[in-house]
Amino acid sequence: MRLILLAAVSFLLVGCASFEAEHSRTLLMDRKTGEMRDCTVSMARNKAAYDKYEECIRAFEAQGYTIWSQY
Repeated sequence: MRLILLAAVSFLLVGCASFEAEHSRTLLMDRKTGEMRDCTVSMARNKAAYDKYEECIRAFEAQGYTIWSQY
């Protein structure tokens, strides 16, 4: 029983850790206009949330925005 409980806790911790990133919010700026946009990881902090976050960054970069700050 202890082994099963230990394995379950280990998988949970490893699963949660895999979705941690260096940063969870990115500010982007259009250097021509000075307009700012931001992309943020949702509170779910799961793979889908990080995928959406990274797609948000790529979409703004495709529009000419550059990364101003990440934290």
